[in-house]
Amino acid sequence: MHDLLPLAVSATAVLITFLYASWQDLRTRTVLTITWYPAAAIGGIAVLYFWYRQFQQPTAITISILAISLIVCIMMGGFAKAGMFGWADAKAMILLAATVPVTPFAAWIFPSLALATLVNAGIIALIVPAALLTRNTIRKEQAPFWLKCSGMPVPGETLTRHFGFIAEEITDGDPITRTFLPAASSIRALKKNSALSIRNLRESPEKFTRELELYQRCGSIWITYGVPFMIPITLGYILALLGFSLPDAVISLLI
Repeated sequence: MHDLLPLAVSATAVLITFLYASWQDLRTRTVLTITWYPAAAIGGIAVLYFWYRQFQQPTAITISILAISLIVCIMMGGFAKAGMFGWADAKAMILLAATVPVTPFAAWIFPSLALATLVNAGIIALIVPAALLTRNTIRKEQAPFWLKCSGMPVPGETLTRHFGFIAEEITDGDPITRTFLPAASSIRALKKNSALSIRNLRESPEKFTRELELYQRCGSIWITYGVPFMIPITLGYILALLGFSLPDAVISLLI
């Protein structure tokens, strides 16, 4: 591949966008649609020039890379529409596949930059459950296994400083009764203005005064601590840009 400078510009624009999107996602659990527009415009111009130069002397590799990029874009759009993938994460992967088909900073990686990024992100995302399980085991915290892998107890008075969802049903009384909620409770909390959502508690404290007081009286309360997938995607993208692909690494070990 030659004339990779346009892709370097596009890759940098995408990286800046991913970093900003990660910050938004971590802070508010949403990414504004306008976030993707600057990188799409810059990357669109750059990738058109890149493909123009490549198809002056097309090769099988050139055609296969273009085909993979198109397949990833269609696949991610389909996953998001089917509810299997968040729209912000899908838009990030579509932006990446469309505007940075190969890394300009390292050799070509298998099967593509976008797919290597996605696999890298999946592996990185597994670090969080492992870290939480280790923490909770060392501290001898008592909770269902799934919650030990996805959450931790936090002080009630600092609850709104955290991100995630309440993982216990608290009933006021003397004494206060507590019951662990099922894993699906956080999904239901996303679909309605629920007091289980820490974001709702933080943004509308006047609406949830009673709940906040009750949570503080508990001393500590279990929450599910979900790291936005946009963050692993960004880290996976950085690794892929530098030429690290988990599929490549596995294949190299098998050969």
